Amino acid sequence: MNDEQSARAAADLYARAMTDAEFKAQLVADPASVMRAEGLDVPEGMEIKVVENSSSTVYVVLPDPETFSDEILAAASGGGEASTFGTASLSLSSWYCY
Repeated sequence: MNDEQSARAAADLYARAMTDAEFKAQLVADPASVMRAEGLDVPEGMEIKVVENSSSTVYVVLPDPETFSDEILAAASGGGEASTFGTASLSLSSWYCY
């Protein structure tokens, strides 16, 4: 599965979780199995946690620091310009899953 197909599968998974309560419950209970069943590549042994934002709680997920190069970290700390860091966008709207 290429990046575009993975992104589409993830978007479909989010949309289904928002409209199908039973599917959402399964996703929360066993995310890796559900994601694999939906065609997403989830490495064996990877722990996945599903959380849901609410009107009073927003979760901010920080990316794995080991995936950042020194240049990206310097840009993030004001030492250069960068608008995206791998899959981590600087846009506040990217912190929310609708």
